[in-house]
Amino acid sequence: MKNNNYQSGGGLNRIVAFICLFICSYGASGHHSNAEYNFEVTEEYVGEIVEVSWRNPHVRIYLQSTREDGTAVTWDLELLTANNLGRRGLSQEMVEVGETVRVAGHRSRRRDSIYLTNMLLPDGTEIRTRGDTEPRWSENNIGFTATPLNQDLFADDGSESIFRVWLPSERIRTSEHTRLPLTDSARAVKSSWDSVTDDPQIGCQPIGMPEAMFSPNPIEFVRNGENITLRLEEWDNVRTIYMTADTSLHDQRATIMGYSVGQWDENTLVVRTSNIDYPWMDYEGTPQTEAAVVTERFMLSADERTLDWEATVTDPGTLTEPVLAFTAHYEWAPEEEIQAYDCAVL
Repeated sequence: MKNNNYQSGGGLNRIVAFICLFICSYGASGHHSNAEYNFEVTEEYVGEIVEVSWRNPHVRIYLQSTREDGTAVTWDLELLTANNLGRRGLSQEMVEVGETVRVAGHRSRRRDSIYLTNMLLPDGTEIRTRGDTEPRWSENNIGFTATPLNQDLFADDGSESIFRVWLPSERIRTSEHTRLPLTDSARAVKSSWDSVTDDPQIGCQPIGMPEAMFSPNPIEFVRNGENITLRLEEWDNVRTIYMTADTSLHDQRATIMGYSVGQWDENTLVVRTSNIDYPWMDYEGTPQTEAAVVTERFMLSADERTLDWEATVTDPGTLTEPVLAFTAHYEWAPEEEIQAYDCAVL
C-alpha cells in the first residue's frame, strides 16, 4: 500500500501490518466471497453472448460456450456495478448479443459462473473489468486502470478537505484471509452461510454496517451543520455522523447504518457506530449482534489527496476479541459525483 505520510501514526502502523496480506492475496473488487470464486486460478473461454443484463448490483453477461469435455454450457459472467463500469468508460453498447468473444476470469466453485476479469471483443478491443487486472491479449485495451489525480486541484483547509468525493483503489476484508476469533455459536452460523442464497443483494436489499463501507463505489463527506453526512453511492445509503456533544439532539434509533458519533484527532476522523440493525458483519457470513460496535478511522494524508480507512469491530456476541475487520485506501476524485444506484432484481 502507499505511504501517505499520515499525521496520525497509529493508523499507519496498523495498516502496515496488512501490506504482505494485501500484496499476496488482494481479493475481488466487490462484495464477493472467496468461498464462491477461486481467485487463485484464471480460466479462459470462447463463446457467444446470448444475453446482457446491465444493472446494479452486478452487471451480468451470459456466454454460450463448450466445456473441455465437449458439453454445452452457458456461463453466467459476473461483473461490478453498472455505475462502477461506466466510470471506466465501459457501457452496454460495447457488448452485443450474438457476438463471439474470448473471456478470462475466476470460476465459481459451485455453479456455472465466472467472475469476469478480461473480455476480447471481435474488433480486437480488450475490456478489463477489474482494477487489479493486466491486459492478456491486446494492446488496445480499455476499462480499469489507476485513477489519475488532478494535481492542480487540492484544498489546503486542514481537516475540512475531507468534504469531497473519494474513490476506493485498494481494499481488504480481513475475514477473506484470516480466521476470525469467533465464538462457537458464531462459527456455527458462519459455516451455514451460502453466498448464493443468503446474499441480501439478490433481492436488492441494502447492505448494512460495517460491510456497507466495503464498496468499490465512491463515498462523499458533506457538511451538515455541525454534523457530517456521509453519502455512499452503493445502495444510496446515507450516514449521519454526529459531531456535537449534546446526545439529546441525536437520532439513536437502530438502523442498518447504525448510530454514529465522531470526533477529530488531528487529520483523522474517528467514528464510533452502535445500534446497528443488520445481521451480518461481512460478506463472508460472519454474524453480528445488536451489541456490535464499529470504530472507524478515516486518516487524511498530509497532502490531503488520499484517505485511508480502517474499521475495528467489537461484538461480544460473536467475537472473543475486537477485530480490525476492514481497511481501504481512497483517492480524491475531483471530477466525480455520487450517482443514483438504481438496483434491479433479476
